[in-house]
Order: sequence, then structure tokens, then C-alpha cells
Amino acid sequence: MRKIELNSAFLIHRRAFKDSSLLLDFLTLEHGKIRLVGRGLRNSKTQIQVFQHLKISYYGKGELKSLSHWEADDTPRQLKGENLILGMYVNELISRLLHEQDPYFELFDIYKRFIENLATIDTASSHWLLRLFEHNLLQELGYGIDFSYDISGDEIQLDASYEYQHQGGFARSLTGKISGKSINQLLVDDINNKPNIEQLKACRDLNRQRLNPLLGSKPLQSRALFFGK
Repeated sequence: MRKIELNSAFLIHRRAFKDSSLLLDFLTLEHGKIRLVGRGLRNSKTQIQVFQHLKISYYGKGELKSLSHWEADDTPRQLKGENLILGMYVNELISRLLHEQDPYFELFDIYKRFIENLATIDTASSHWLLRLFEHNLLQELGYGIDFSYDISGDEIQLDASYEYQHQGGFARSLTGKISGKSINQLLVDDINNKPNIEQLKACRDLNRQRLNPLLGSKPLQSRALFFGK
């Protein structure tokens, strides 16, 4: 019987399972996305929390293993309002897009930084933080595109306008809605250097164009909560 001890993890989803148990989805450092049964946890006085760095131990032979121990390795983090919705949205992206038990070491750290920052920044900055996470998620999943050069091989110009061509990259266009500066801002990944409101929406639309083919026709439940954001 295989047993894993004190693996770094974040709980990304939980739901009732059989009598008093929970079905728990984790993003772990060493084993990527995994699903465990938390036996008796529905009746536990101490609830396992999302958005908190944990150490978990688990065991089992089959695909569905059992959580044997967990402990918080982080300060309590209670996201509220819109930031809670953004955190739920990111957790849903991870749940939908990651393959089970494939390690994503860099993505784990990206997610950890996202959650830590989300708990401390203002609403305007949180939307930019989300756009950066979506971009990094796509890069880590192997769906990155060239943010330094356009599809003609020319370097992205900060003062030019571009349109995104699916799976191709950026094409310079007088009617393009995303600026070269915004493309560079996504590439640089600096939370303190956010674009203006118009370009923030352009970055949102760009990321949706890139994500939608991967998500398929099934809508994201969390996206409906902040439709248009």
C-alpha cells in the first residue's frame, strides 16, 4: 500500500461523499492534482480550508486514495466578496484543466503567490493579478504563445495595436484592441504595473480566447458570478 507523507498542498474543491466523508481535490507540489477521500471529515470540528497552504498525508492502492492526516502550514486566510469569487474561479480552472497526478512544480508556486497576493490587494489590482495567473497557467500547460514577436517575426512594438490569432500569436492591426504595451505587461508579469481599464478588459478578452478552446462547451460556474468582470 502506497503512503505519501506531508506533501505540500492546497485544497481546491470539496463535496459530500457517502455518509460522513468528503471528496477532496488538492493541488499538490509533488503529485499535481489529486482526489482523496476524507473519511469522517464532514463531522469534524476542525474543517479543512481552501486557500490555505497545507501538509497532507494519504494512502491507498487504487485511483481514489484516503487522506490520513492534514495540518495547516500557513496563516488563516479568509477571502471575501469579489476576491473570494476570483479564488473560486482559479480553483475551477485548475480542476478543469490539469491532468491528474501530473506534477506542475512551477504552477504550484504561481498559485501560492496568487492566493497570498489576492488576500492583501485591492479590487482593481486583483483583476490584473487574475489576468497574470491565467497567462502563467496557459504557459505552464504548454499553450504559450510568443509575446515578444508578432506572427510576421517582427518585435512587438509598445505603441502599436494587435489582434490575437488563435494558436498563431499576435498580428499587427490598426483596429487591434490589445496594445503592444499590454502584451509586454503580461510578459513582464509585474502586479504593480497594471494596464488601464480599457487594456485590462482587452487582456481579459485575450485570455478568454486562449482558454475557451481548452474548457470546451461546459460553462465555468464561478465565471457566471462575475460575468463581465
